Amino acid sequence: MDRNDPAHHERDRAAPGPLPAQRRVLAVVMTVAAVPLVTLWALVSAQWGPVVSLDRAIAVSLYEFVLPAPDLAHGVELWSETFGTWSMRIVSLLAACWLLLRRQFSTAAWAAATVFLANLFGLILKLTVDRPRPGFAEPLATGVGPSFPSGHALMAATGMGILLFATLPLLRDRFHPIAWTVATAIALSTALSRPLLAVHWVSDIAAGLALGVFTLAATMLLWTFLPPIARRWDRPSRGPSPGA
Repeated sequence: MDRNDPAHHERDRAAPGPLPAQRRVLAVVMTVAAVPLVTLWALVSAQWGPVVSLDRAIAVSLYEFVLPAPDLAHGVELWSETFGTWSMRIVSLLAACWLLLRRQFSTAAWAAATVFLANLFGLILKLTVDRPRPGFAEPLATGVGPSFPSGHALMAATGMGILLFATLPLLRDRFHPIAWTVATAIALSTALSRPLLAVHWVSDIAAGLALGVFTLAATMLLWTFLPPIARRWDRPSRGPSPGA
């Protein structure tokens, strides 16, 4: 086989691990996530009137909806903390350790690097923007630190993304849509729990989700540039055969 054949090089970029190797797709996902993230960063930093007004209007509406229902507030807070920032950090690192035990070495390194970079990017944005959280006379929950972006939204997207790509190779193809749906539902519901508890503005949530998706796609894209021999440290999955 001619090693200069483009098809051969395309196969070289692939690996037996669970991560996608399509650079164009990953670049598109990065761009789609980066546009709202950078836009919101600029608008929130400038305290652009329409964004500030919309955030306040939504915050007041959600607060007035949840305040008379303490059971609802308790349930939302329980869900928020179950899949919250620290929970997703732990899940992400456990997934990296599990991948390491399965000899998915480069994928384990990707998972660990992704959770580290997501937290680093989030911290940099929080300190740069230094946005105050919503404040109400009767708080429904307590938030710590600057508001933008939401750490819960960021880590929900990042953690569920890491867990999803770690487990997909073990699932039969027909269960992949279910796994994607569950991961997306948990990430979105966790993110939305924060404005329901009046500890984040809606734009914080959008930025956190966008940053999580951006970080996942960016680290996957960087992973595709590893030397093929490094990516082949990952042993083929022993899970169910495709379409079985």
